[in-house]
Order: sequence, then structure tokens, then C-alpha cells
Amino acid sequence: MKTPSRLSHVCGMVWQRDNLVWQDGMIIADSDNRRRTHLRETATWLYTSMWGNRPLLSCWALQAGMALALIAGQVDAETINPATVYVVDGDTIRMDGDSWRLVGLDTPETYEPGCDFELALGQAATARLRGLMAFGRVVEVIRLPGRDRFDRGLARLFIGGEDIADILVREGLARPYEGGRRLGWCG
Repeated sequence: MKTPSRLSHVCGMVWQRDNLVWQDGMIIADSDNRRRTHLRETATWLYTSMWGNRPLLSCWALQAGMALALIAGQVDAETINPATVYVVDGDTIRMDGDSWRLVGLDTPETYEPGCDFELALGQAATARLRGLMAFGRVVEVIRLPGRDRFDRGLARLFIGGEDIADILVREGLARPYEGGRRLGWCG
């Protein structure tokens, strides 16, 4: 099981619906690993803001919202055609005529990098995301509520059932990011 999110230390609860068991802000058992990841990350995103660690929702409101989302089935990912997605950089894509900020990660800047290292790593992250999109596996997206400070939509992107944030972080091309101040990439 993955490390519990920040949410799990704030909102404790246990409940079950169908094949899902939810405890301490995470689904701990189900038959669909993809749904578990989507729900945990969606819950974490709803609880924290991109501009700090201030709660957007109280625990009871979050719990009620996630319960309703499960019942309504609104947390399932939408399968998209990768040919309709343009990769701007490692954490921004364009689809449906709109820019989308991929949440859960921070990649180095390519537009106004602070140093040559940041530019090179940012270009590598962008190339890797483009390569993953071109590989032909199933691409899914969860569109999250709200927009970032640059008016981009917020989304989680999954390739072959795995969150792109997890892939790029594991490969050293990004850092985990759930809100707050970002660290620089230059020494």
C-alpha cells in the first residue's frame, strides 16, 4: 500500500460500499487499483490548495463529498485519444482547446528556466511525457474542479493505468507536489 496522504492524518474514518473499504482518507481495499489511486489523489487535491496547505474543505464536507462521488461514480477516469493531447511541458497539457495543469507533480520550467540544468531536466520531462503519450497505451484523465493561478484547468493523467506523476517522480524528472511553495531546481 502507498504511503498515506496528508489527508489521512487529518480526517479519520472507516466505511465500506460494495467492494471498497475506505479508512483514514484512503481506500485500503478494492478490486480496481486504478479507482483506489484516483480516489485517494482526488481526495488529497480537494483537501489542499495549490497555493498553500490551507484546507479547502472541512473533514466532514470532504467525507460527504467523497461518499457522494463514489455513489454517483463521478471519480472514474475518462479515456482520451492521446493524439488529441498536446504536451506543453512535463506538467502542462492542452486538450479540448484548454490548458490543463497536471496535479501531483512539479517539473522543471522550460519557458523561463533559472539555469541550464533546469532547462535540460525540463526538456527531458517534456520529452518523456510526449514519449509516453505516443507509446499507444490507454490514456485516461480525471478533470478536477477549479483552476490554477494561470487559469489552467486541473487534471490527473494516467497512462497504462499509472499516474503520470508517479512515473515522472520515480524517474527523477519531477518532484511530488500537492500545493504550497515550490522548491527551485537550480543549486
